[in-house]
Amino acid sequence: MFLKQAPQLLIASMLAFSATSLAADAQLSCPAGSVQKGKSGKDEAVYCVKAAKKAGEPVIHGAYVDYWPNGQKQSEGQYLNGFRSGHWTFWDANGVKTGETDFAEGDYHGTRVQFFANGKPKMIEQYRKGFRNGTVQELSEDGKVVRQTQFADGHEVASR
Repeated sequence: MFLKQAPQLLIASMLAFSATSLAADAQLSCPAGSVQKGKSGKDEAVYCVKAAKKAGEPVIHGAYVDYWPNGQKQSEGQYLNGFRSGHWTFWDANGVKTGETDFAEGDYHGTRVQFFANGKPKMIEQYRKGFRNGTVQELSEDGKVVRQTQFADGHEVASR
């Protein structure tokens, strides 16, 4: 029985090692005046921190990557002076992309997309300074629009 399972166990072990070793090799491109901190690997994060001018909490500034306990990437994006900024990507524990979100000063700002497991968009939203602003589309797994709503500064103004 064990000999029949050995190839599958070997492949599973290699995949687990591969995911962990990829996380362990993370080297970020930190902006000037910041340094890489954190640990790569299972249930850890790697990020850039501004060099502290005063004693106290470090300020995350630059690239950021964190990992699920199995070593798969959980999220990746940028911080600007301690706040999420720019384009972020999110994955589930199996490595399937679940979302992409644009941020400004820690708030949703721009497009936010949530994905089905098949990789197709589930919901597409527009934000401005943390509030829904513009079109929000809910889609079916085959890509058809199920619902479409218009928002202005966080308030629903039209729906179909």
